[in-house]
Amino acid sequence: MLVSPADVVARAKATIKECTVTDVHQCLDSETLLIDIREAPEFNRGHIAGALLAPRGLLEFDIHGIVERTTIDSSIAPQDRDIVLYCGTGGRSALAALTLDSMGYRNAKSMAGGIVAWAAAGLPVETPS
Repeated sequence: MLVSPADVVARAKATIKECTVTDVHQCLDSETLLIDIREAPEFNRGHIAGALLAPRGLLEFDIHGIVERTTIDSSIAPQDRDIVLYCGTGGRSALAALTLDSMGYRNAKSMAGGIVAWAAAGLPVETPS
């Protein structure tokens, strides 16, 4: 039996950690690693300030290096780093959070609603000049 993409996302959301746009807005100045997993053209149309671009298709291959390069507090083990992933509406980031969890990252979360929810909440979206 075939399963729809919506079903796959729903299954992922049943097991992952999610956070709200308010949670993310409050942790922007912390050591939380914020990753936009959309494709470059989407990112260039607007993203959350401070977010790193790591497209979903390459995330598994890039995550260890990203965590290593962005760690400031060396007392935090890589697998314990707070990571927030977001996409357009929260589907791809849910799947990405599930993947990172399976890779051993214990604090990977998906931002519910994605950049659409962020913008709808009136939070700032950065665009390239």
